[in-house]
Amino acid sequence: MEKILEAANRLGHLLAQNDIVKRYTEILEELHKDEEAKNLLDEYIVFINDYRRKEEEGTVIEVEDKKKLTDLSEKVKESKIINEFMATQGYYMNIMQQVNEKIAKPEGEPPKESKIITPGDDKGIIL
Repeated sequence: MEKILEAANRLGHLLAQNDIVKRYTEILEELHKDEEAKNLLDEYIVFINDYRRKEEEGTVIEVEDKKKLTDLSEKVKESKIINEFMATQGYYMNIMQQVNEKIAKPEGEPPKESKIITPGDDKGIIL
């Protein structure tokens, strides 16, 4: 288990060095500091989820709901920080999906443990 956690830690460091992951972390922090943008995005997400639920259930969507969707969509499009967040989030999610796929289905042969013993290590590592 220790080796798995060490590898996960190395992976975490590699991800943290990626430009997209760095920008995603930064824009997420910026969004949390911008109360107006954060509240708008929260309202938009809640409304979109409710709107989609109504569509799936076959519930009649009122004219007011359609107008509100248009208004919220326009406000979201006008927000530079929300647009950058959504674009960056898409790239971030793509990276994470690729990482998860590699974890689930690794390619090639698994690394073999080395017979070489380094000073202070009684288990051997590949040099």
